[in-house]
Amino acid sequence: MNETLNGKWSYRSFRHEPISLRDGRVEGRPNLAIPWSPPGELEVETDESGGVSGMLSFAPGMALKVWGQIAPATEKSPASVELTAEGLGSVNRIKGYFIPGSDHVVGTILCESNDPGKQPNGTVGPFVLFPKKSV
Repeated sequence: MNETLNGKWSYRSFRHEPISLRDGRVEGRPNLAIPWSPPGELEVETDESGGVSGMLSFAPGMALKVWGQIAPATEKSPASVELTAEGLGSVNRIKGYFIPGSDHVVGTILCESNDPGKQPNGTVGPFVLFPKKSV
């Protein structure tokens, strides 16, 4: 397996305003990209079978345990990663794709319960991961 998440990654997630429908059409102009989490750092290891484990930290005392699995690329899909992030009473599901030709992972996060940012359960939005550069 070529793709790993070993090391430290910068993490950022976004969400959109609630969407209202009238007669099956979107009402108004909801904001589609609002910063959700503060900037975070994902520090993880990937084992030889693609198992991922580590921590997603946002500030001292604000960290989530992370675990999951990397799936290799197929003819129809780039390599992907599915993670669970849990801590502080919060549970989140994260799925992203390794973008071919780059060092970024992009995808969607779903708050299953107790978002630290106080968003309702079921809130979803995009996220991005990119390697932290050594200074």
